[in-house]
Amino acid sequence: MKNNKTIFITGGHFTPAISIYKKLEKYNKYNLYYIGVKHTILFDKSYSQEYIYSKKNNINFLSISTGKLYRYIGIEAILSLIKIPIGFIQSLLYIIKYKPSLIIAFGSYVSVPIILSAKIFNIKIYSHIQTIQPGISDKISSKYSNKIFISWKETEQYIKNKNKTVYTGNILRDEVFANNTNEFDFQNNDPILYITGGNQGSYTINQIIFKSLEPLLTQYNIVHQIGTNTIYKDYDKSLKLKDQLENKLKNKYIPKENIWGNGVGEILNKSDIIIGRSGANTVYEVLALNKKAIFIPLSNGGKNDQKYNSKLAQKYSSTIEIIDENDLNYDTLKSEIEKLLSKKNHSNIKIPLDAKETISEYIINNI
Repeated sequence: MKNNKTIFITGGHFTPAISIYKKLEKYNKYNLYYIGVKHTILFDKSYSQEYIYSKKNNINFLSISTGKLYRYIGIEAILSLIKIPIGFIQSLLYIIKYKPSLIIAFGSYVSVPIILSAKIFNIKIYSHIQTIQPGISDKISSKYSNKIFISWKETEQYIKNKNKTVYTGNILRDEVFANNTNEFDFQNNDPILYITGGNQGSYTINQIIFKSLEPLLTQYNIVHQIGTNTIYKDYDKSLKLKDQLENKLKNKYIPKENIWGNGVGEILNKSDIIIGRSGANTVYEVLALNKKAIFIPLSNGGKNDQKYNSKLAQKYSSTIEIIDENDLNYDTLKSEIEKLLSKKNHSNIKIPLDAKETISEYIINNI
């Protein structure tokens, strides 16, 4: 271990978190640790994407087993509630053992016990808020943070102590701008649809795509990022469906559990339309690359932050359409695809694209 200051990076928004981790790692002057969950979903035995990625890329990963607050009463909600103090105890033990000088939090319930524990030891806390409207965990982190980095200028109105805020924009991973791989090479000129539900995937979106697969493939190529959720086994189902397709359609469908490295940039840049949830990362990447997109906001997510994300995105770009999750079917999807393909790309984008550099420099100069 280097004889330097230790930094804990934590939170459920893994993509921006790991981008900062990698950026700071290049300076070779900090002991860095990422604190996350091994299993994202209760009762799901599959490993989380942050755990898999960390192990593959030599990230110092510290596992935490904590819970979150649900908006309903049930066995899952009760068991999750019980895990909250466990996460708090683990956080205290990690802080005592590694003695961090700084905590950098990237939202979600995962970061809360680390933040509260850090406050007890009077450790400096920085947080990054991705969503427009801060959620419960963001409100907790902003209350105790010494500095709050925000992705959207509109977020500032929700922060009580505005002197703490720094408008940086969202953190874009380097891979977004890479387009030098050939993983998704279709031997035809049909438009390419990139369908993504995020790291864990979207069961709802997956089922509609499965039902609509053959008619869609007659006109389009599809790269389908399924996710690693082992409860529904959607990836296994996608492979079976591909095997059942006619030979002329098989080569037009590429299902993937997840897409790593420069393959992300390749498909984002090659795709004619991106279809998926409207999480903060997806929305920001679509705007940064000036891509056409169909957003299907999660209907039960917190304070409808995905709906806010998608609506705001439409203010920046005229080539973004929104489908309500309850209205999602083959007909609505096909209609929006055809509408977008007939439009020319046009964006009123005025968002920062250098958040990673801005935040990293702030950390280096103030730790």
